[in-house]
Amino acid sequence: MDILANALEQKEYWTTIRRHLHQHPEIGFEEVETTALIKRELEKIGVEICPLAIDTGVMAIIRGTKPGQEKTLALRADIDALPIQEQTGLPYASVRQGVMHACGHDGHTAVLLGVAKQLFEMRDQFSGIVKLLFQPAEERLHGARSMIAAGALDSPAPELILGLHGGTETPIGKIGIWSGPFMASADQFTVRITGQGGHAAYPHRNKDPLLAAAHAVVALQTIASREIDAIDKFVLSVCEFHAGTAFNITPADAVITGSVRCHDAKTRESIPDRIDRLVGGIASALNCSHKLEYVFGIPGVVNDPSVVQTLTTAAIQTIGGGNVMQLERPLMGSEDFAFFLEKVPGAIFRLGVGNAPGQVLHNPKFNFPDEALPVGIATMTAFALEHCR
Repeated sequence: MDILANALEQKEYWTTIRRHLHQHPEIGFEEVETTALIKRELEKIGVEICPLAIDTGVMAIIRGTKPGQEKTLALRADIDALPIQEQTGLPYASVRQGVMHACGHDGHTAVLLGVAKQLFEMRDQFSGIVKLLFQPAEERLHGARSMIAAGALDSPAPELILGLHGGTETPIGKIGIWSGPFMASADQFTVRITGQGGHAAYPHRNKDPLLAAAHAVVALQTIASREIDAIDKFVLSVCEFHAGTAFNITPADAVITGSVRCHDAKTRESIPDRIDRLVGGIASALNCSHKLEYVFGIPGVVNDPSVVQTLTTAAIQTIGGGNVMQLERPLMGSEDFAFFLEKVPGAIFRLGVGNAPGQVLHNPKFNFPDEALPVGIATMTAFALEHCR
């Protein structure tokens, strides 16, 4: 079977599925209808659906019939949507107020369903087991961990795992690859600065936490510019600032919240102490106190070089060498696929979705391009056959 040609022949069907998913999005851990659709499609194909101790998400397996060394491979796609009001104006736009597939997970789901159909029809061309993981709640940052806890990597345990994500930096028809550290860790900090509130007409009688927090917002940027090696990939962003209830009252406290992204594990571990020292010094200098809450969230994504090499070989043979791009740089975005990679060697690649104007992920006008579906299906199918041949 010509894998790409077959995927192109099936494009209309998977486009219909993708658009149905787009029209009926569900946020993380609420993907009930999405889960039911995935199961229906897998049952139509004849794929074996496995029990999974989680309310949403699907695990299924395809057993190769070719004699040979049996291997087990996992392929993952995320299935959840975002709490965003769609503004595409498409005839298949979201029917759910305030929820849309603004990150392309509708496309990811359709791709893995297409892979399931191809691999099921090609069972005589590989040995071992391909495990299909339709993961909930990637956008909530805990879906992968919940799926692992539910047994997604057990009985049998895969030797490798491969994932995909639409990439707006990669043109439609191509895939983007990167070996080694690829996506950043994602952590969250919250600082509460406490002072003494009072009348705005008499600031000398007060201890102004808003002023201290304002200085802290500016000073926190010096961690990147003056404390972290410029060669390291590091971002600290203050994204929330809450203080005050009236124009003429100095508030009693102020709260700032932000995000920290790192590629280096040692740098990541050092950040809580750096924030605490810097904000603490400012708060103390302005007669205030502070409390830091720091949450280590998602680890960084590190693509296994050997898996990337297998992917590259398979993709070149299937979609052509000119359509396999070495990405210009790693990404500062994060992916809870990293939790799988803590357990199993693997990689995630970028499926090109970036030709259309205004294609920005997490944007109310984003729409996964259906032209990308056959490329994703063919690439993941080819990788599975290459690994399990």
